[in-house]
Amino acid sequence: MKTFTFFLALFLAFTVITAEDNEEQWFASSINPFDQKKRDISAKITFFEGHSLDNAACYGRDGLPEYDAKSTDFIGAMTGLNNCYKCLEITNPKNKKKVVVKIIDKCAGCKKNQVDLTRTAFSKIANPDDGIVNIKFRAVSCPSK
Repeated sequence: MKTFTFFLALFLAFTVITAEDNEEQWFASSINPFDQKKRDISAKITFFEGHSLDNAACYGRDGLPEYDAKSTDFIGAMTGLNNCYKCLEITNPKNKKKVVVKIIDKCAGCKKNQVDLTRTAFSKIANPDDGIVNIKFRAVSCPSK
């Protein structure tokens, strides 16, 4: 009986330690880039214009205020809706140019950490003829108007 109790206690201790390690790994893998404002994230940018600006997914959603987008706005789209109304500072590592954009839409065709910008925002840091550009971004506080 003592042997059984010993192995049961050992098994339970191992289970608790393993569960704690798995919880930390799960948490680390599920961190949103917006939760880590100091961290630069490698990504790609593209741009959108025209009717793609109409009826952005963040407009009036979950009590968020409506936002009348124009092609001259410094705005962007990312996958999912959890980034609505958050801001990014995007840097082109080749020319060191930067732009701050507000995420106001979801991008159905974007991959993880890809940002789809208005042509105006894209043009601030890259040539639109390039189409897709490697960048770094980090979450920042949105500037006041």
